[in-house]
Amino acid sequence: MQFEPTPQSMLVRQGSSEGTPLGSSGRARLKVLNQPPDDGGYALIEGSHPVGEPRIRDHVHAQHEETFVVLLGRYEVRLGPDVVTVSVGDYVFVPRGTPHTYRNAGPSPARILNIISPSDGLALLAELGALAGSVVDDRLLAEIHARHAARLVDPLPSW
Repeated sequence: MQFEPTPQSMLVRQGSSEGTPLGSSGRARLKVLNQPPDDGGYALIEGSHPVGEPRIRDHVHAQHEETFVVLLGRYEVRLGPDVVTVSVGDYVFVPRGTPHTYRNAGPSPARILNIISPSDGLALLAELGALAGSVVDDRLLAEIHARHAARLVDPLPSW
């Protein structure tokens, strides 16, 4: 998957169709808004999710941080052993080494901005996005995460 990296300043207005589609499982949509041309900086990814989505396995990044900013709706976010509920305007910082996942807590569609730093963390999302809609066994999923300095962790029992 190819992205149009840019080191330029940018402005993205609400409802804009700008960005490079990252993938969809038919239930969620991701698009890359910005990615610097090297491995530094950060990548901006906007996600749109119906209620209960996305269904991302609990995982840990060894070399990347993520920040989530809620643009619309309400999300539940796992941070280590805790689950927090966040709404429009809230943001969550996930330091490297922290087990995490998130999902739309409903009752309507929601949007979130994901900021990944450094930007080469986008490669994991791109590889997983290429498999969206496919049945992927746990072994392959673990291998993909390992290629990108990440690993799957056991989900919370109540999740």
